[in-house]
Amino acid sequence: MNFKDLTKFINNIGKTYNIPCYDISIYYDHVNVFRSKRNLFRSMGRNLYFMQSGTKIMTCVALMRLVQAYKISLNDKLCQYLTDFPEDITVRTMISEYSRISDTEEKVFNFRNIRKLIEVVSGVPFEEFVASQITGPLKMKSTSFNLTSKSKKHIAKQYRFDENSESFVAHEADVEAIAKKKDGCVLTTVDDYAKFCEAMCSGGVSQNGYRLLSKESVDILINELIYKETEKEDAFVSVGRHGGLVLIDTKKKITIVYAQYVKDMLLEQFEMYPTLRKLVYECIGADTWSMGYNVLP
Repeated sequence: MNFKDLTKFINNIGKTYNIPCYDISIYYDHVNVFRSKRNLFRSMGRNLYFMQSGTKIMTCVALMRLVQAYKISLNDKLCQYLTDFPEDITVRTMISEYSRISDTEEKVFNFRNIRKLIEVVSGVPFEEFVASQITGPLKMKSTSFNLTSKSKKHIAKQYRFDENSESFVAHEADVEAIAKKKDGCVLTTVDDYAKFCEAMCSGGVSQNGYRLLSKESVDILINELIYKETEKEDAFVSVGRHGGLVLIDTKKKITIVYAQYVKDMLLEQFEMYPTLRKLVYECIGADTWSMGYNVLP
């Protein structure tokens, strides 16, 4: 493996794409083979990001843990567990539609209902279930679905594009308002979320040996259930509107978690992602990803 070309590309993101910051971690076969972060305007500490669309795979994994424990079936109707649900909606449908829809105000296939479903079936609060089944065993110490006074201090600085200067400038975001608007959006670090993603990437087993999901459950979730922005089998891709990227390739065992906090990215800036993905595969020495790769959700 040789990451010379990827390093050059990453170091020039600011110049090439006018992007002021980045935070990236890459795993290959349980090994963290590349880690880099930079902010052109300030030092970077333990930055927390709203993972946005990339969150949904974690929520679905929480539900899949209940499925593989035989506490609920993918073909069960939601009305068996939640009142006022149409009889034709199954758990399978819930996962597929919830992962596809971006509107947090959607009345049926939203985070609030999938959270309620997990609580009813597991018998414990959602945050407690996630902590005991996912974030705790994976040692994800900086990950939560709730904004606290402590985590608020570590939210990554947000930037927005200024048309007058034709560049990105610091943006004073109301993180409490953002957290409220982004109901069900996990708040995490790149290092933390990479631990979760690489476990999925490695057949459901984490670097520290924790069995997150069975390989069969991983395959069903990624290839049959969850919405993903790629035509490629055995892979999950999600690109957030503010520039986050989550890529899980279970066949090649490659994981990419990339984060930045840029408001209203320009369309041309999304063009960096296919290049980034291509360079990662080439630097690792894996076959080039030749099938569809959709940049936008």
